[in-house]
Amino acid sequence: MKNKPIYKILLLTSLVGFTLQSCAQDKKSQKIDISQMEKDIIQKEFGHSYRLKYEHSNCSYEILINDVPLITFYGLGERSTTAYINQYMLKPGKQEITIRMYPKKTDDTKFNETLDSTSFVKLKLDKIKMGSQEWEFSKEGKARDWEEVLVYQTPKLEKDAPFAEFKIPFEASKQELTWEIKGWSESQALVNNEALKKEVFDFYKNFQQVIENQDKNAYMNLLAHSIFEEASADSWESKAFIKDAMEELANKPISKQKFLFPINENTAALKFYGNGRVVTLVSKDPRSFGYSPLVAKGEKSNFPIAYTFYLHKPKGSNKLEIIR
Repeated sequence: MKNKPIYKILLLTSLVGFTLQSCAQDKKSQKIDISQMEKDIIQKEFGHSYRLKYEHSNCSYEILINDVPLITFYGLGERSTTAYINQYMLKPGKQEITIRMYPKKTDDTKFNETLDSTSFVKLKLDKIKMGSQEWEFSKEGKARDWEEVLVYQTPKLEKDAPFAEFKIPFEASKQELTWEIKGWSESQALVNNEALKKEVFDFYKNFQQVIENQDKNAYMNLLAHSIFEEASADSWESKAFIKDAMEELANKPISKQKFLFPINENTAALKFYGNGRVVTLVSKDPRSFGYSPLVAKGEKSNFPIAYTFYLHKPKGSNKLEIIR
């Protein structure tokens, strides 16, 4: 299918730095068997693909889909790009986009104190029916039009403020969302205490060891559930999605990397999402404030990688796992 390479790239891009659960780091980790995942996937009717285009001015911001971050921006300059959101839409019905705005970063270590009347975030949400091998192009070879769901720009702030939040609901029918995934819907409510803090920090340190040990089999095992849920939300080619993604990861070695910041309570803090059922670590260092504290640089790369993931405790389990 023409769309398969596109979605495989999107999947692998979104999974860079994603893991599922903490485990002992063993150079002899077993290779993952994806046969059970393929059996568990229920191939469903063609649904819709949803994409969100966004831009901003004079602010830092988060965009959340159903209270889990799609994008976080605390960097310098302006930004305009597109993200696909199917994996954040767990079931048909009401969906919600949340925009949280914070003061703009002005140099490598400083932020403005407030937002002002020029601060805004603008969104455009589109959808397209995935109905055939020609889903993206017509028989004549012309690009098909995506159907507009909504356009939204945050209102002009009447006075300077350190924070602003806006919620934008929209509906997705059963014909548009032909899948249901658990995501964080049944996850346990998390308690912000010392015990949880230790669990989260230990999880991050264990993940760092996986990368430092270049243990590809362990890494693939850790990615498996993220791949399964994202594949389930692209129901028209779920089985091929899983197979292609795992083959791609299997053939791509983990590069040798050096982590740039220590992981401890002085450098990072817990942040909660998913109505209190999802948690992550965010950096307190002004240079990487608001992003994941797990930042590494490869030997042959000029650009650092921030390993970002969101943790939960599944129903009936007391162990943290990656949910996105």
